[in-house]
Amino acid sequence: MSINIASIDSISEVNMDYTITMYFQQSWRDKRLAYGELNLNLTLDNRVADQLWLPDTYFLNDKKSFLHGVTVKNRMIRLHPDGTVLYGLRITTTAACMMDLRRYPLDEQNCTLEIESYGYTTDDIVFFWQGGDSAVTGVDKLELPQFSIVDIRLVSREVRFTTGSYPRLSLSFRIKRNIGYFILQTYMPSILITILSWVSFWINYDASAARVALGVTTVLTMTTINTHLRETLPKIPYVKAIDVYLMGCFVFVFLALLEYAFVNYVFFGRGPQQQKKINERLNKANNERPRYEEKRLREQDSISAPFQTNTFRSFTQRRNLYLEEQRKVGVDAYGNILLTTLEMNNEVMPSDVGSSVSDSRNSVMSFDSSGVQFRKPMAPRDGFSHHSLDRSAMRSRANCRLRRRSSKLKLKIPNLADVSTIDKWSRVIFPITFGFFNLIYWLYYVN
Repeated sequence: MSINIASIDSISEVNMDYTITMYFQQSWRDKRLAYGELNLNLTLDNRVADQLWLPDTYFLNDKKSFLHGVTVKNRMIRLHPDGTVLYGLRITTTAACMMDLRRYPLDEQNCTLEIESYGYTTDDIVFFWQGGDSAVTGVDKLELPQFSIVDIRLVSREVRFTTGSYPRLSLSFRIKRNIGYFILQTYMPSILITILSWVSFWINYDASAARVALGVTTVLTMTTINTHLRETLPKIPYVKAIDVYLMGCFVFVFLALLEYAFVNYVFFGRGPQQQKKINERLNKANNERPRYEEKRLREQDSISAPFQTNTFRSFTQRRNLYLEEQRKVGVDAYGNILLTTLEMNNEVMPSDVGSSVSDSRNSVMSFDSSGVQFRKPMAPRDGFSHHSLDRSAMRSRANCRLRRRSSKLKLKIPNLADVSTIDKWSRVIFPITFGFFNLIYWLYYVN
């Protein structure tokens, strides 16, 4: 037997079959038809075939076949002087081809055409490929839209059934799917839609309508691509390679939508609650400070009593002056620290103000670069300069502690104006993770 392949019309993954048009030729020797008077080959009318013995050949994996009949039946009968008969047919057949689509569309498939005798056993007839590996021709001229023929293999074997042993010939050709179509129609749109979902990371968190609409649109688009792909494939139980990729893209798109929901919850739901708790703790801490300062002033007054003169102010006057000073540096009448008047970056250390020595009468009020009020030294007066140095140093250390404590409390308050922290991390994490996913995917399935 020999076959000349005219075309492979279609290969269907849904029906698991392929359609091939070929010139199928069989030859055998019938001594009853030998003639010696004329050394010429005789080509007979196709109607003569009904009067001759023909082998009962059939295609084992055939689904649907037909013999072309335009303008007449495409049958050829050629008779040789030694009784050899060449019988040729032009046939189009749809044969089953069971495919493994786990690596689809990066897969290779092996399709076969099984030729067997239906009634004659090996005791009556023997099948073999005429010409060996050159028995099948026309493969080099084939052009398939989605596949490339990688290899062709011819096999002859004998199969056994309960009715006997039968000869079988197999034409096996290995085809590789071209991925160009799927890159343009599936992979590239999925990549672009995934990247489009990341645009929401650059949109202001206040634009809820824009970010939610973008997230929902990309999710629905990925769902549409998945649905369209499933319509072109059979309902198989295992996961295909393209399913893995599309599901990965869908997860990234869905996570981008959930990212905004998380941002919205953190900064509009949980954020104000944390702010309220921190403010309550801050107020509680600040309410205890006036009592501590009053106690400190009483102790200081009792220590400095022997050195005081008539020019010293009373305890009440010094207390009022101290409270007025605290209000100017950011403490209200209830002892609450006003953080708006303090700057963390310009905090004055004790060493910077330790040299400021004077009592409340011998100082004037001035401001440093941080906006915190402190006392500027003046010339000491006779009689109480030594005690004034000690008292001024204590007051300077107290002011420094106040500023440091205020700065620490300010650090604990969440800055609700900077709500892009999660978005900034998402701008980096999402692309890196998606690139790593693509690297693993293509290395695994291409190799």
